[in-house]
This record gives sequence, C-alpha cells and structure tokens, in this order.
Amino acid sequence: MTAKILCIVPYPGLKKKVAHFFTQMTNENPELDVKIKIELANLANKRELSNLVKNNYFDLLLSRGGTFDFLKDQTNVPVIDIGISQYDIIRTIRNIPNINKTAIVCYDAFNQTITETLAQFNLKMTKFVVKKKIDINKAMSRLSTMGYDNILCDSGIILASNNIYHFNSYLIESGDEVVYQALKTCFLLLKEKQRNTNYFNLLSESLNAFHDYTLFFEKNNYFNVLFSTSKSKIGSLSQKIRKAINEHKQILTFEGCTWHMLVKQTESFSIITIDNLGKLDQQNQLMQYDFEYISSIYSICYDKHFFKLLDYYAALTTPISLIGANGLVKEYLCSLIAHKTKNQELPPVLLKLSNHEDLQKATTDTNSIFFENHRLIQLVGVEKMNQTDQLDLFDFIRKSNLASRNKLIFLIDQPSGTKLNVNFPNFLNINQLFLKPLSEMPYEVFSQLVHSILNSFSLKTGKTFSGVSDTALDQLSSYSWPHNYREFIKVLTTALAISDGPILKGKDIANVLRQFAIVEKSKPSSFDKKNKSNPMNLTLHDIIVRETKQALKENGGNKTKTAKQLDISRATLWRYLK
Repeated sequence: MTAKILCIVPYPGLKKKVAHFFTQMTNENPELDVKIKIELANLANKRELSNLVKNNYFDLLLSRGGTFDFLKDQTNVPVIDIGISQYDIIRTIRNIPNINKTAIVCYDAFNQTITETLAQFNLKMTKFVVKKKIDINKAMSRLSTMGYDNILCDSGIILASNNIYHFNSYLIESGDEVVYQALKTCFLLLKEKQRNTNYFNLLSESLNAFHDYTLFFEKNNYFNVLFSTSKSKIGSLSQKIRKAINEHKQILTFEGCTWHMLVKQTESFSIITIDNLGKLDQQNQLMQYDFEYISSIYSICYDKHFFKLLDYYAALTTPISLIGANGLVKEYLCSLIAHKTKNQELPPVLLKLSNHEDLQKATTDTNSIFFENHRLIQLVGVEKMNQTDQLDLFDFIRKSNLASRNKLIFLIDQPSGTKLNVNFPNFLNINQLFLKPLSEMPYEVFSQLVHSILNSFSLKTGKTFSGVSDTALDQLSSYSWPHNYREFIKVLTTALAISDGPILKGKDIANVLRQFAIVEKSKPSSFDKKNKSNPMNLTLHDIIVRETKQALKENGGNKTKTAKQLDISRATLWRYLK
C-alpha cells in the first residue's frame, strides 16, 4: 500500500530540501512505498490548506512554525514539525549587515527556540511575538517608528506583510539537519503504521483490470467513500464526482486528460467507474515577472519618503510618469501603484505606443483599452514617438477625458538628468518620479543588496551561503551596470548558482561578468542595425520618397494630415512627391 505524506512549506528552497531528503529516505527504506506532495503555502492560505487536508487522504502531514500548529487543529492525522535549530537562527543573523537595526517578528511556535538562542549567544534584539495578521501590522508599524531597517522573521506571511513598510526582510531558513530529522521521523511512523494490505491490493488490481478508477460509496451518499482502487486520490476523485453528478455530467477533466464517468446502483452501494478518454490540448501560459528580488532592491535603494510619495501619487486621480534608464523594472512600481489606486475594477494593462500605427489603433479602435473605464493603463514608448504623435496622443487624452476615466502611468525609458524626450502639457497635471540608476548607489547599499538577494536565493533554491567576500562586493560596487537592476539580479543570481559556496567569491562574480561582456559584444551594433534597416543601400533621396509615400498611404491620401505627421509643410510634401 502506498503511503502519502503532505508537506506544507513557506518558501521554495525548503521545498527542494524536503524533496532531496525524501529521495534519500526512500533509498534508505526500500521496503516502504511512500509518496509525498509538497505545497508552497503559509497561514495566509488557511482556507485552501483546510480544504486540502479535509478533502484528501494523507497518512502524515509535515510542516513548520505557525502552519504546523494550524494543521494539528484541522485533522487527526499525525503532523510532524520541521522546525528550526539554533544554528539556523545564528546563520541567518550573520548574513544581516547591520544587526543593530534589526528586530525579530515571529510566531509563538518558534519563540522559545529564538529566545534560548539569543540568550545562549548573549544577543539582545527587539522581538515581537504575533498570532494574527493584525499583530503583524502593529509590530511592523511600531518598528517603523522606532527606526529599524531589517526584519528577521520565521514566516512567509510576515514577509508578505512587509510590502507596506519596506523593511529588509530575512527569513530564518530550516537547515539540512532539521529537515533530515523530520523526514526520518515520518518514515519511522510509517514503518509502524504499515500492515497487511493483501486483500486491498487483490481487490484493487482486479477492478483496475476493467477500469482506470473504481470507487464505492454508500448508496446516494457521495461524501462517504467506502472503497477506492486509488487510495491516494480518494479526496480529489470524490470531489470531482460530486461536482459532475450535481451538474449532470459524465465527462471529467483532470491530470491534463478527459475521463468518462459511469454510475451504477446496487441495493447498498453507488459504484462509480472512471475511464481515460485521452489528453487535453496543452496551452502555453504567460509567465509573469518575478518581483521577489526587485522588491528587495527598491526597499534598500529608496527610503520611506519615496514610497510615501508614490502612495500619495497613486491616491490622486492625475497621471504619473516614472522616468529612468533601461533595466530599472518600472513595472514593479506600477504593481505597487495598482494596489493603492481607487475604483480599479480590472487588472492593470500595458499598452505600447512607440509609433504612429500603435497610436492610431489605440485612439480609433473601439475595442482599445482607451475606450474602457476604471483601468490602470501603463503607457510604454511615448518618448520614442515623434512630436506630432505625442501632441495627438495628449489631445486625445484631453478630448476623451481618458485621464479622469482611468489611472494613467507613463513609463519613460531614458537616463535621469538628461532632457526629457516628452513635453507633457500642463492640462495633464502629471506627477513625475525620476528613478536612480544602480551606478549611483554607495558601497554600503551594494552590501545590503547582495546579502538580501543571497538570503532570498537560499530560500528559493535550498543552496545555503554563509557570506560574501570583500573582493566580490568590491567588484559588484565598482561595475557600471548599464542595464541596472535587471542586469544586477541576473549577474548575482547566476554567480550564486555556479558558485561552489559557502562563500560567494570574487572569482565567481568575475567569471559571470566576463561571460556577460562577451554576450554584449556579440550583439549587433548600431551600424549593423542601420544597414539592416537599409538592406538595398538606398540613397537619402530614395529613403525620403519611400517614407513619404508610406505616410501618405497610412493617411488615406490626405496630404494635409501627412504633412502634419512628417512635421513638414504642404509645399515640401509636394516637392518630395514630384
């Protein structure tokens, strides 16, 4: 009989560690047939966790911290605590650059271990023990007024709450030893629980010879499963069966396939058989940008006054312009604005407006986002439009009341300190925010950035680092970073991935920067791009005539409109055409 373990963990790195040591334990215990389901969740997902436990059969549950306490109240199945050790706490503290400005926010499950660790190592740190989300918000607010910069915590829900206060957050990672011991306890319990299953296996194999799945219920009571040929899928199958019966359907969809369901009634039982009809068509899903690292960078590089200003602008009905060089991931700030924007009924949308065709479609097509209301619209590429198109765009915004009907955010991609390529009219009353490039950040900021990403990387991958060498920090702080935050994240996470550890060394950074430099040199130059845009080696006269005819065609032969688009007089247009 296959035993099933459900493991709930708060961060991806712990998920990978559990999977690694589970494989090790199965190799050490070949006589046991054990499967594990590892889910990423925390106390913010209480309803989902409760449904998962109550609607599925598991032999054991495995978790840590406050989630461990919550799961114990949801089921009679044994729950094993992964926990944290004193070494885990001290290792995380050592990765925090400015310990004097660090406070602890934790659940009661880890309070005693943390208190004993601080006492044993003679460390004095402010600590708040929380039970509910309101306690977390009170603790964060109090620490913000006390001038703390860093938060050491034990839960993903505490990390999530930090988005409002912008502390540098460090989650205490469960080390290899505690994860191994927790799984060892699970396998010891499963050995004791194992008993003779010959009859169950014999009946299951007999029924499986005729159908993929067979389930027995009390007659017309589809909440009480008496027998299933797949014990591991009792919960999910019975749930799908109940839904199909209520909707009077015989076709189910799960595991990427369609299935045929047949109900048979006897005097005492309702017997359900399920058979596979084939695979569903797979569809590509859009990947969303992961803001985990960029959130840390903005929290460290910008002070609380910047985020207060951002929140203030978000609450206003007037548009916002975010101006900065390439690679600053302005979309992250848009996501923060979206949370603060009032009367927003639908998700934010990004609209590219870098040429006349984009503008014409956006302002004339009634299916365009410009003809909707109560949306947050991010406008990209306006600085690349010619002056005439920019004026037409602003005129459309004024005439259609677009800015009063929606929240507009202009994402301007150009270095700060240079003349703006967009001349916003006064009637827009636009609020402008200029973003700092990474090259302007001091050495101390780079140190915090590196340690913050190092902690996040360890939590996400399970690869533990104990520190960063001074040489590595020097190389990172002295590099020019032409592609800013996005390039910084890519270089640092690549170096962490290939490093032998446990210290990130200067040679790890140097190797990655060298490879990235080779990639940059191999990209087409501006001269190459110009040649590609003029493959026939046309003369300047030929190019002017071609562009003029193209513009005339786009405007339906209207010479006045074409001259206005090209920013020339009608007489000059006639001369070009002759």
